Amino acid sequence: MMIQRVLITLLGISLIAAAGCSRLGRPRRPVRELVLQIVAPPDNREAAMDQTVKTITNRLYALGANADVQPESAQAGLITVSVWQTTDLGRLKQIITAAGKLEMTHVMSDPNPAPVKTYATKEAAGDSADMRDNATPHRVLPYVDRNEITDSGSETPAPIRWVVVESPAIIDGADLRSASPLANPNQNDYEIMFSLDKNGAEKFGNWTAAHINEYLAVVLNDEVRSIAFIRSRIYDRGEITGHFTKQSAEDLALVLKSGSLPYPVKIVSESGSQQK
Repeated sequence: MMIQRVLITLLGISLIAAAGCSRLGRPRRPVRELVLQIVAPPDNREAAMDQTVKTITNRLYALGANADVQPESAQAGLITVSVWQTTDLGRLKQIITAAGKLEMTHVMSDPNPAPVKTYATKEAAGDSADMRDNATPHRVLPYVDRNEITDSGSETPAPIRWVVVESPAIIDGADLRSASPLANPNQNDYEIMFSLDKNGAEKFGNWTAAHINEYLAVVLNDEVRSIAFIRSRIYDRGEITGHFTKQSAEDLALVLKSGSLPYPVKIVSESGSQQK
């Protein structure tokens, strides 16, 4: 009986040790430690901390990163991200701090077939006669159309234009069900296809049915990425264009699926040395 008890005890220690090694298969110190700060007003900071930790954790899990996210100080809005292993720290930091804010909103313009109204400057958009006399809540946002092709065949960024969109948006990232990158063989680039949940699809379907031939903007992080007029009722699918590379499309889809940050986040300190 004594021998059996000793064996059981030893076996228990062995199993615990094995489980501990599996769980803690990391170096003693993280490869990199990032301290983030939420740019949020004090009265919303605690709730913002909880949502930000959850969102960043979801993003890093989807990326397959070996990292931990912990709140440090609600009063100061500080969060620590411990990175235990990475080969592309720059990409990881971009994914952590990306706003991930997607909106689809009505462009304040004459309907198709009139061309969508854009303006050369933000001031011109805000001071236009239509906006001065219009009580509809609105925002003035930058819009970069597709790149222009030069005589040599290379692409150069098109000039920034400005558009006026209604506020609030028709739908936003909270209505998103999924997002995925899709190769565009005609343009030799990628776009992001997204679908809406049941509630978002109902709102979007009702709005588009009532606004045939009017212009709709896809807005990402307060920048208009594409504009189209409504040909017919649209239910639960859309796309974001903009000359994305494969990786940037994958990263954007990951960020959108993981949810947007409630407030901007900035990296205020960084320690450790990157190891491969």
